[in-house]
Amino acid sequence: MDQDSPTYFDRRPAASGALSYGDRIIIRDTSQVSIEAVPYFIPHRNSKDELSMKLIRVDKRSGETCQITLNESDLRQLRQGISQALAVAGQDDDGQYLVFRADALAQTADSSEDAVRAVGGALDSHRFARRVAAHANPESLAAAFSAVVRIGELRAAITELRENLDGGVTLEDVYQKWCDRHSWAFGNAYVARDNWRTIGIGDQVDLLMQATASGFRDIFELKRPDMEVLSFDSTHRNWYWASQTSKAIGQCHRYLDNFHRAAEHGIQPDHPEIIAYHPRAVVVIGRSNTWDQSKVKALHGLNSRMHGITVMTYDQLLAQCSVLLGQVHSEQDSESTPWSEDLSA
Repeated sequence: MDQDSPTYFDRRPAASGALSYGDRIIIRDTSQVSIEAVPYFIPHRNSKDELSMKLIRVDKRSGETCQITLNESDLRQLRQGISQALAVAGQDDDGQYLVFRADALAQTADSSEDAVRAVGGALDSHRFARRVAAHANPESLAAAFSAVVRIGELRAAITELRENLDGGVTLEDVYQKWCDRHSWAFGNAYVARDNWRTIGIGDQVDLLMQATASGFRDIFELKRPDMEVLSFDSTHRNWYWASQTSKAIGQCHRYLDNFHRAAEHGIQPDHPEIIAYHPRAVVVIGRSNTWDQSKVKALHGLNSRMHGITVMTYDQLLAQCSVLLGQVHSEQDSESTPWSEDLSA
């Protein structure tokens, strides 16, 4: 069957109501053995459902049954390995192969024209082809491709954020989705974001991020880029938090209190791995591209006198992304192979 053609999938609830499942997938059915797979969908409150797959092998001669369950992470890893093995299975000879899906890259939701152009230019370069033939090392070649694609993706993400800001896009949901896809923008201090966002009764945050050093979670609250960050008191000649920023700070203060109490030993029962211990919060709000140095210093000073909460603007987030892109460029340059310059063609 053509994998791009429509297919029917019946997902229905189990009798217990605790999960749902799909039709059995018959992998093999002979006179001696049958092998089937049953997909299960396990719901989690306030996060996406988790897919699991139960593999069932029955020896029809002895009646012996063997079962194994793979979680979603296992299935994604297996799918990647199967797709690579099937691609190589179409070749006649043994050897080392570079398995690369350029079409999959182009169809990825957050892929970039820069990444596609870089890969396409490399594949079309005669000079590149000659060097690969002379220095055939699939592992190094795959790493080089990955670096080029990663740089293209980072550049595309930065361009998207800049265009949204300069284009006057103010919908909070737009920036929420952008940060969901590009949580790396908050720096190397964080290793991953969580799908889970409910930190207490009635409290749902925009982002939960896992700190690289401790594994504990911090909160990120996203406000609109057209909101005022600071106001100026002409009588006393000083800057102070604008009303909208003050409200966001107060909101985070309540979040931090509730989150610390609810998740000191993990959010039970669904996510015991999400632990908050003296969490911090970052508020992203407003713009600073037109600020003078005195206003930038005022934001820094006000932040330095708060404990546990930091306020940053979307332009500062954009600048942070550009620094991270520069670091990736530097890492690629320091680890370049004799033919890596052709990858940026």
